[in-house]
Amino acid sequence: MTTDSLSFFIIIFLSSLIAGIGSIVLLLRCWRFKSGIDSADGIRKTQEQPVLRIGGLSLLVSFLIGYLFVNSSLLSAGSPSLGWPFLILAAAIFLLGFVDDLYGVPASIKLFAQIGIGVSAYLAGMRIEIISNPMGGSAFELGGFSLIFTVFWFVALPNLINLIDGMDGLAGGVGLFLSLTLATIGHLTGNPPLLILSLAMAGGLSAFLIFNLPPAKIYMGDGGAYLVGYFIAATSLITSNKGSVFGALLVVVIALGFPILDTLLAMLRRGLSGLPLMQADARHLHHRLMTLGFSKRTVLMLLYGVFASLSLLGLSVFISAGYTFPIVGMIITVGLLFSLRKLGLPHTLKEAKQQFNELIAVRKDVRYAYSIAQVLEHDLERVESSSAYWDEVLAGLAKFQFSPAISSSGSEISCHGGQCLIHFEISGDRIWRLCCQPPPGGTRSLDRILRCFVPAILNGAERWGSLPANLGILPADECAEVLQLNETKAAPNLPDEIRLVSTQS
Repeated sequence: MTTDSLSFFIIIFLSSLIAGIGSIVLLLRCWRFKSGIDSADGIRKTQEQPVLRIGGLSLLVSFLIGYLFVNSSLLSAGSPSLGWPFLILAAAIFLLGFVDDLYGVPASIKLFAQIGIGVSAYLAGMRIEIISNPMGGSAFELGGFSLIFTVFWFVALPNLINLIDGMDGLAGGVGLFLSLTLATIGHLTGNPPLLILSLAMAGGLSAFLIFNLPPAKIYMGDGGAYLVGYFIAATSLITSNKGSVFGALLVVVIALGFPILDTLLAMLRRGLSGLPLMQADARHLHHRLMTLGFSKRTVLMLLYGVFASLSLLGLSVFISAGYTFPIVGMIITVGLLFSLRKLGLPHTLKEAKQQFNELIAVRKDVRYAYSIAQVLEHDLERVESSSAYWDEVLAGLAKFQFSPAISSSGSEISCHGGQCLIHFEISGDRIWRLCCQPPPGGTRSLDRILRCFVPAILNGAERWGSLPANLGILPADECAEVLQLNETKAAPNLPDEIRLVSTQS
């Protein structure tokens, strides 16, 4: 059977698919350790049951299958093999994420390790050396900057995949579409290693998605996300013609347009708010779609449509040798502005300036609230009684003139002295009833400050088993009439009206 026959490529895909399904079934049935299990936190993780988060092991099996098929085909054709560094670096970055899934690894150590892997990839010959004009013509050799671009590529893509892995089926879907896109490029350019590796990963990701679509039975974890990101970064550089590398990179960047936009908006939002850039939250674009009333599956299908469209646009630029690049750029720009408008995000310069000023105005308060919340997280392990801990929480809230609108007996307290009543959604089944002074920065400023306290409250509830009545947190069904005001939560100039501020907004 020749390596250019259709049956050979089908066998690769099916072998990876079957191996992926088998390995996931074994993991689900045989994993008995407490580590590697992901439980709900009431903020971003809302699964009903704990979920295994080491699905990246099945993707490593698929990657290994692809690597073996590639080297087998290259050796049979008398060509040099892909080389051990390609496999060793994949195993290294997977192991980095896998250890983090099991025990946790400081972010600084992960970053240094990823930089080391990027440098090693450069030394192994996986380099970005030329930036060419996508419409043909001149090309620019990077020279000494090649190392910087290469390391950035190998650090950015694994973290990009990891950052968007916040919804069932999302990261796996991105990886699947990128695998199929790279397989198409491998076929069009006559590049068997790229085609074989991409088909193997497509099979593994298809197997993974069978168990990862909502509601997920397994997560890929950091190990799987890092491996998928490394696969995209490394395989896009597999070519004997260094001048054609940039074309593949451009396709990958276009196909990853949505995750790149989502990540940039998240980092910009956190940076302007005074929060750590890498702090996880529930304000990504897919979270915003769910707040519009779409189910998880509907949101996922919408995003799959976006991924497929961007992949096709990227391929059109590659096939046309860049001549469709202006058209693709226009389509993406129009689609971006339309999406921002529908999602309620700033889509004009005036709106962007207004939100920028709001973020800067409340930045100091948000940073102060985050610092207090961090202290509360540490105190959670030190205080001896629940009453002492919750008193500290109330004292922290009082620094921002927040006071619970529920007494210790559970009865409602009326706000007075010009205060307004706030109902803040801290999770799908809990509403926080508070009194506060009318915020000069609008309800968005309240949302950002209160959100800093949510992890400390939910972690406190997990440790002590319950929440005190005088904290002001009620079951959502007791505030059903308030939830009906969701559409008017940002209504201006109504200081005495009930406002609903959601962690998902």
